[in-house]
Amino acid sequence: MNSAVIGTTVLCMLTCPGVLSNLLIILCLVLPWGGEGQLKGSGAVNLAVGSVAGSNALLCLSSTLWFLLALLNKCQHQWACKTILYILVVSMYTSIWFTSLLCIFYCAKILPAQSSLFFRIKKNISQWLQWGLVVSLVIICMMSSFVLVLDVYPSNSTLYNTTAVNSSGADVSQQNTISVFFGLCYFFLVALPVGLMVSSCVAILVYLCKHVRRMESGSSEFSSPQLESHKRVIWMIATQVFLYCLCILVVALTNAINVLSVLTVNAIFNLALCCYTFGTSVNCIVRISHLNRRVSHLGKRLTSYCSLLWRGCLASYQGNPSASGQNQNSANQ
Repeated sequence: MNSAVIGTTVLCMLTCPGVLSNLLIILCLVLPWGGEGQLKGSGAVNLAVGSVAGSNALLCLSSTLWFLLALLNKCQHQWACKTILYILVVSMYTSIWFTSLLCIFYCAKILPAQSSLFFRIKKNISQWLQWGLVVSLVIICMMSSFVLVLDVYPSNSTLYNTTAVNSSGADVSQQNTISVFFGLCYFFLVALPVGLMVSSCVAILVYLCKHVRRMESGSSEFSSPQLESHKRVIWMIATQVFLYCLCILVVALTNAINVLSVLTVNAIFNLALCCYTFGTSVNCIVRISHLNRRVSHLGKRLTSYCSLLWRGCLASYQGNPSASGQNQNSANQ
């Protein structure tokens, strides 16, 4: 029981930064203050970043709940386990797709149009992004519903392979159908968005690196703000790709090592997810300029409110001499 308490405490300490940082992003994007243009940013970017933050917060929270079920080996209500697993699967795949759509959006915005088709995509990319977020969410929710019809046991399953199928009574054709279904799910939910994300990021990095070299060689003071903006995008995309590849590498290596226990694999997987979600939120806050300004604005407002509250408490305490005199008399007695 002591090990379970220690594991739960450490897990909560690792989960809180990932959940709170993503909730901070959503709060800064939703709050009505900051109506100035420099704080508002693009509506499409805010929608995409907010969607990524929301899916990452749910991913971090649901993976922690699933790990706690495996750690404590308690799941008396199977539908509760299935619900948590369903949220985990949906948030995992939506995080992949939303991040991919955000990279595609930046690719269409940054790269110059060299064909009529790409020009039309570039012109209507904001509408395409909104539709892409909605359609991908609906399809992922539908394709992830297979979790609700499978047997789920947290005590003997891992996060990356959290479903168990009782195939004792299934024939070969049924198993082939299941294999084809899971293959299609893997292609649409993992391979396709990862391919789009990597290709978009590579195209952006190649173009911006060449463009930054040309701007630095020109050394124009007029273009320095644009140069800094390009460098910020380069660092944001490179950092995001690094975080994603590192998370995938950790999960793959953990899956390849057969000597680890199921509980250890679950712990490593949950740690990788928490670090990935926290790193993604920090990357967005630091590299997206208008989000950085909104977070700074929120911090200044909270600081001013706390300062006013503290001054009010001091003023009310100092303005009540009778209470302070009574406290002094009681202390003397």
